[in-house]
Amino acid sequence: MTTAPSKGNPLARSTARTLVTLAGAVLAIVLVWTLFLRTVNVSPFVAKSPADVWTYLITAPEAGAHRSAIVTDLLRTLTDAAYGYVLGLALAAAISLLFYFSRTAEAMFTPTITAIHAIPMVTVAPILVLIFGRGGPATAVIGASIVVVPALLTMLHGIRSAPRTDIDMITAFGASTLTTFIKVSLPHAVPTWFAAARVAVTTSVVGALLSEWLATGEGLGGQMLRAANEFRFDRLWASVVVLTVVCVLIYHVVAVVEDLVTARMTAPR
Repeated sequence: MTTAPSKGNPLARSTARTLVTLAGAVLAIVLVWTLFLRTVNVSPFVAKSPADVWTYLITAPEAGAHRSAIVTDLLRTLTDAAYGYVLGLALAAAISLLFYFSRTAEAMFTPTITAIHAIPMVTVAPILVLIFGRGGPATAVIGASIVVVPALLTMLHGIRSAPRTDIDMITAFGASTLTTFIKVSLPHAVPTWFAAARVAVTTSVVGALLSEWLATGEGLGGQMLRAANEFRFDRLWASVVVLTVVCVLIYHVVAVVEDLVTARMTAPR
């Protein structure tokens, strides 16, 4: 006889909540998609329904080949996205720490970084391709360029949000700036840092697609561009659906990790 997971088990709670929200997200997407197609007047040759995508991926005689091709391209896109994701979050964390320990650096560079982020990446990406080439470095830099600024501002807000009374108390006991950061600021920053990591999941995928469109021509980005040019709209819609579901899934995986880390850091000792 098996026993139900304990209500106090953070992994069980997070997993159950993730499965429910993931199922709800997929259902909502299908409903909105169906209603949209029934509302607007778009040729069925261009606009594919959920049933069309299901047929293309599951029930068509060539469905196995379709899935294999999309999965191959998807793995390449996720690899490209991982480069930008890791590099962007690492840069955001490093810069946010620099700004935390140096108010002067924060005052000097934050307006410039924010202004640069306002420039559309589609205009900057070709310059980055000319500088870094059409391989992995350009993919990583383009993805990181999209990820870094929103993640930086979120992370910096997190480490600045620690209660002033807690900081004053630990400082009164002789704690250094580094100790204050480790004992007070960083624990308060964990939720916002994970929020930055969750948001960066989708932005890193956007960066990967952009680099594939403009630089490498590979992965789902390159294949979706070719599918649109060749009027293979069934392949295009199926790729969009698969990519969306995978991004939602990864987003919720990061949320589960966040719950586990937060529960461990806040557990009584």
